[in-house]
Amino acid sequence: MADAPAPGSGPLQLTEILCAEAKAIHNAELSPSPDVTKIYPQLAALNSAALCLSGGGIRSAAFCLGVIQAFASIPIKREPAPRQVEDMLLGQFHYLSTVSGGGYIGSWLSLWTRRDPGGFWRNLTARPASPDEEPKQLEWLRANSNYLTPKLGLTSADAWAGVALWLRNLSLNWLIILPVLIFVLLWMKWLLVAFAAAEDIKHVNLVWPLLAAAAILSIFAVQAQLRNRPSAGTSVLRQPGFIVKVLAPSATSAFLLSLALSTKGLVDIVGTWNRPHTLAVGAEWFAGLYAFGWLLAGRFRQGILDLFAWTLAGGIIGILAGYVLFASNHTDNLASTLLFGLPIADGQIVMYFIYGVPAVLFAQLFGEMAFIGLTSYQPASDADREWFGRAAGWVIAIIIGWLAATMLSILGTHFILQGHHASITLSGLLSGAVTGLLGKSRLSPAQGIPKGIKRLGPAFILTIAALVFSAALIVGTSAALDQLLLHHSLLDSPLLNGHLEYAPSNGQELFWLGVGVVANFALGLIASLTVNINRFSLHALYRNRLIRAFLGATTKDREKSTNPFTNFSSDDNPLMASLWQEKTSWRPFHVINIALNIVSTKRLAWQERKAEPFTVTPLHCGSSCKAYRSSREYGGPDGITLGTAMAISGAAVSPNMGYHSSAGIGFLMALLNVRLGWWLGNPGIEGDHTYRKEGPRIAVKPLLLETFGLTTDDRSYIYLSDGGHFENLGIYEMVRRRCRYIVAVDAGCDLKYKFEDLGNAVRKISIDMNVRIEMQELEQLKPRPTEGIVGEAVYHAVGTITYPEDDVAPGILLYIKPGYHGTEAADIQSYAMVNPDFPHQGTSDQWFSESQFESYRALGFEIACKLNKRAQSQVKSDREPTLPNLLAQLAGIA
Repeated sequence: MADAPAPGSGPLQLTEILCAEAKAIHNAELSPSPDVTKIYPQLAALNSAALCLSGGGIRSAAFCLGVIQAFASIPIKREPAPRQVEDMLLGQFHYLSTVSGGGYIGSWLSLWTRRDPGGFWRNLTARPASPDEEPKQLEWLRANSNYLTPKLGLTSADAWAGVALWLRNLSLNWLIILPVLIFVLLWMKWLLVAFAAAEDIKHVNLVWPLLAAAAILSIFAVQAQLRNRPSAGTSVLRQPGFIVKVLAPSATSAFLLSLALSTKGLVDIVGTWNRPHTLAVGAEWFAGLYAFGWLLAGRFRQGILDLFAWTLAGGIIGILAGYVLFASNHTDNLASTLLFGLPIADGQIVMYFIYGVPAVLFAQLFGEMAFIGLTSYQPASDADREWFGRAAGWVIAIIIGWLAATMLSILGTHFILQGHHASITLSGLLSGAVTGLLGKSRLSPAQGIPKGIKRLGPAFILTIAALVFSAALIVGTSAALDQLLLHHSLLDSPLLNGHLEYAPSNGQELFWLGVGVVANFALGLIASLTVNINRFSLHALYRNRLIRAFLGATTKDREKSTNPFTNFSSDDNPLMASLWQEKTSWRPFHVINIALNIVSTKRLAWQERKAEPFTVTPLHCGSSCKAYRSSREYGGPDGITLGTAMAISGAAVSPNMGYHSSAGIGFLMALLNVRLGWWLGNPGIEGDHTYRKEGPRIAVKPLLLETFGLTTDDRSYIYLSDGGHFENLGIYEMVRRRCRYIVAVDAGCDLKYKFEDLGNAVRKISIDMNVRIEMQELEQLKPRPTEGIVGEAVYHAVGTITYPEDDVAPGILLYIKPGYHGTEAADIQSYAMVNPDFPHQGTSDQWFSESQFESYRALGFEIACKLNKRAQSQVKSDREPTLPNLLAQLAGIA
């Protein structure tokens, strides 16, 4: 059922939202233009300033809180005394750009400035009520720094609730995704038994109907190939069309032919033939089919030699098929050999079912290879070779997939039901554990390790582990189905082992497999239509606790709206659009950065990125690569909420993770419901009917796309995850808005100071916007010393932003990075001595204690104050210590 159209103004373009932001923030009327190059100089003239808070989970939130408090404590006027936040350094920022963990504290600040515009500043920097009483907005953060399970221990209701919610959501998601696997397995089993029953029980001769159907499909595929090969001159067939018109008919024809070859009618005939006669019949049959396909395609201008080559290719295919047919009927124990010695009295049907499709498709590949060799004299042969090469790649994928599916579901199931349960279970558990451990380690491809020989080992192990786990899942599920529906292995069926005296049970097996197909289809359909994959993922658990910990801190009289049993309040999560109504006092324009996953992108240059930028602001939601929608309309009946946007921006662990995506990890994450990402409507024209929805109406399709890494930006729904999966500092969108002054706090985990997030941002900004950022003295930022104190404590670097527009002054980037040098305050030193990775402890640690939270907050406050003191000491006495003057001094251009 298609979603009903929603009213709205339609997709908005980048230039429109930039003009709207300029009006909202600066009350500036820009000259509208569809050409963004005419908007950029106007934006640059506004001299906007941006505070960017990076990803890094609760570690980043705590450190950035200290920086915010320091900036709120630094006056920009010498006289008179500050009276409002606009008189402080913090009040100089127009934009607040956040990613992931920086978004936790950024959203807290944005919501606090809206709910208490007159009092938030005093409470942020002082204790107005009493020196012994911390403002509740800060005390709440400290109490909930362990935000996932605030109360620890086996008696914690939060901990057990988390376990229960994960198990519930895992079960509901399995109701969506497992029926797909079960349906394929059951249909395959039913098809095999039904074919055997039709021939052996009802004595129906299926030879000629099967051969006729196979011939028709083969001719259809052949003529489609010939019509669309480049040398034909009229090729318009794209990949989806190739699958429908060539690949699917070829594979189906191979399947029908393999069944025909195993029928008793054909076996009885071929059994009387000698080898030359069998090969000759096969050659005549396929040569005729291919010649007829050539004629039907109407490629007469390519000449008689082309027809001869194509007919000869068909003959070669027929010879190969004839040889297989003859060998299978004249070689003793061939079936038993191919079936690994399984105790099957008459395994011919099973043999052809498993190996027939691959054998026929392989014969076609060999014949087409001969055709390419025979037509290499043609002028367009290079293009034809490329076309047939890509087609062969798809056929090889089908061959491998068919062999894996049938061998696992039929032979593997028989193996496990013969008593080898332990080996299958152990292999599944071990492979799952290995995959999970490598996925979290720095050796995982998801962590962006260097290419080359160092990557091969972990990547290879990861791939093998994921494959073994998948195989164990298929075999285990198939065995469970056989035991549940048949009470024995499918290969023990009387139809398949030749014991026809048990004919009455054969109909029961066919019936119960059919019942399984129908019941499973109904269950999967109901689950897919009723289970919201957004609400029943790990994201919901994560989102609700983030909202309670950070947004709940700003809720006035929270106890009145709080459920006493769960401690959640509906008032904690306002609409994103409500953050910006009328600007009566200072309020940062909050830009929440998210990654739009395009793991299956068609843009070859973006195969490493696998993501596009996506932003949520109080005015608009969308991507510069697609379009935008009003935040009052996007992502829900009344628009997207602040908590949802904050949680999506922090969805660090997802099956699709932008440039961190890994196929093996992604598959298992989706299967185990370790999914923090979120599906929303496409803001472009593809989402005209979906952009107001909270999630997909039918769950199975997006869940499969997510599982197998097929996310794109050209469908009605898009998959969003952590902003750090595209750019983790939040400066990308600020450069797009031509901000003159940018302060970026990089609190990502960077124990060895490789500056991966900074390098990634600078690189993408240069490629996408032709804006150069040149950093100065970056080498002065050094890792924590192993012992003692090393030189001067440096926590920042300055960069020059060179915009490509004429007459636009360069911008200044102040880059702040947490560090420890042994000269910090005593409480920070004390914590650092016990924790050698401080201040770059792993992001997987989201369970902060009071001392851990305070150490990061205090370090952020101390670093920002030291930075200001260093800059102000150099500002001339006749100049106010404003943000532009301070940054200019640090950049050496004062």
